[in-house]
Amino acid sequence: MKFHRWSGERFYHLLCVCLLVLTASASLWSGETSTRDAAGCDKVLASSACGEAPHEPCEVPPCLLLTAGLRRDELWPQLEPLIPSLTLSAVPGQMKPTANKSLWSGTSYLLHSLNDHGISFQGTFVNDWSKDLRGKVDPSLGYGRQSFDLVSSIDGKKAFGWNGSTVLIRLKQHSREFGRSDDGAAQVYSNIDAPSKTMLYEFWLEQKLWSEKLRIKGGKIDANTEFATVQSAGDFLNSSMGFSPTIMAFPTYPSPRLAVLAVLHPTTSGSVGFGVFQTDGKGRLSVLEPGKTWTISGKKELPGRVSVGYWRLDATAIPHFDGRAAGSTQGYYAVLEQALWRNSLSARKEQRWSMFFQFGQADGQVSQLTKHVGGGATLQAPLARRSQDSLGFAFTRVAFTSAPGTGNFTSELVLEGYYKVAIAKHVALVQDFQFLHHPGGLSSNPDCPILTPRLVVSF
Repeated sequence: MKFHRWSGERFYHLLCVCLLVLTASASLWSGETSTRDAAGCDKVLASSACGEAPHEPCEVPPCLLLTAGLRRDELWPQLEPLIPSLTLSAVPGQMKPTANKSLWSGTSYLLHSLNDHGISFQGTFVNDWSKDLRGKVDPSLGYGRQSFDLVSSIDGKKAFGWNGSTVLIRLKQHSREFGRSDDGAAQVYSNIDAPSKTMLYEFWLEQKLWSEKLRIKGGKIDANTEFATVQSAGDFLNSSMGFSPTIMAFPTYPSPRLAVLAVLHPTTSGSVGFGVFQTDGKGRLSVLEPGKTWTISGKKELPGRVSVGYWRLDATAIPHFDGRAAGSTQGYYAVLEQALWRNSLSARKEQRWSMFFQFGQADGQVSQLTKHVGGGATLQAPLARRSQDSLGFAFTRVAFTSAPGTGNFTSELVLEGYYKVAIAKHVALVQDFQFLHHPGGLSSNPDCPILTPRLVVSF
């Protein structure tokens, strides 16, 4: 049966399936056994106001059935009555799970079937361990933190018959494991640094119109996924490699905000984006970004892009360093990216040199950071046999305001280099080194070398 109409009942059953997948994945991750404690199962079912019979179908989320300790051969019979409105058809060449199939087979079947109906899941785990090589922080401890993302994307056409629509739900959990940062840097050397928190990170609806020339999005959105993005700098760790730190109150990690935006593609190579975002407090950030892409023809086509952004922050009272207050402030930024060299290794693999450049500017009367310049280069597949590896070198420099009463801050320069090793299809290790020159913009602050290994696991 095709799943086109939206209803509260189907939303509930969809939620049940999502809970099942998440719980089953957690069970597999933790290595739980498939044996069943009958007493424990009866206790859970009783506390859920279900029937006395341990196998009686009831309207209870599938996650409770799993925590009750059901055997793997009992999972599918218990699940089937809970999702009558989905009636998932088997993937071609794949049989419906039977009593002698494992829990993993049932979960795999569900994921494939959900994907056929436009519902996909993706997870990413990131762990950073940083060490200040000056020795100010206990060298045996360092500074550890981790981040976990779980994303569910729903294709509106497949799921609801709603052409051109997409729904995204992104959960994030971040925690500081141990240690602390003692460098005083203005530019954060790990882009997952944040207070420990579990949250609904993003939740938005997107609609494409006019043969996908117009894209409209609304909800809770990470602004850096749409504006000031540096596509070729994704493997660098310093936060300033991803966007200019001169953009005031930019609602990106760790605090996306409610927003509405539109991106128009009047031509195949041109685009104009405009978005309005809530900010911390009662402010409003408006961003306008035109962009253009191109390809340099030659022995190998070399793609490039440029974007120039204007932002304006409006609030009740934005304090000036001289004691006055204003209702708004504004600034600019620009991003340039260009592939410099390509070498095909196979139909789907290639070596590629790319470069990027950033610029940002803000009003020195209200912003501590007034100018930003950054740039770097990356090499994909530095070794022909290591097509998924990459390395990169970059710099980022910010200048501080010279407004009276702001202190003797000058500038901060960060040099960064990394090598990313693809250990397996879904596992990578990034060895990153950064050199902070006068961290925090004070010439009295000694230079600070930082070493950070990063582990990335995706599924």
